Amino acid sequence: MRIESGGRVRDVRLSAEAASLDGKRHVVRVEGEGAAGEVLEIDGTRHRVRAVRRGDRVSVWCDGDVFEFATARKESSGPGEHEDLRAPMPGRIRKVHVAEGESVSKGQVLLVLEAMKMEHAIRAPRDAAVRRLPHREGDLVEMGAPLVELS
Repeated sequence: MRIESGGRVRDVRLSAEAASLDGKRHVVRVEGEGAAGEVLEIDGTRHRVRAVRRGDRVSVWCDGDVFEFATARKESSGPGEHEDLRAPMPGRIRKVHVAEGESVSKGQVLLVLEAMKMEHAIRAPRDAAVRRLPHREGDLVEMGAPLVELS
């Protein structure tokens, strides 16, 4: 996975007893799960940690410092590459304003997502064509679900 913290994007791979950070392997061991938090041992050094998830972000307290992480967004390599617009939160698709194959302009409303008793306009981030609409009006979607695929 790719995570972002403080504007820096890192590649992370996890296994049962190790983690790889930007290609460098680290031995990892976790102890305990309780009110006092956990002990995370990385390459033989022990750290007290506690993590709290808030939506798509995770705050981690580690040895007195707090770090905030989020899943890094996929970087587009330029025009012509497919790009998905994803649901920012769980909700219901109330209105679809475009059709597959239609050309759209930057800022154009593509669909309306109802979430938390509010309507959220999902807009085109750039001039493009609608490649695919995986959902229909009335569909319930989870946070992160693809709403519109642009090309």
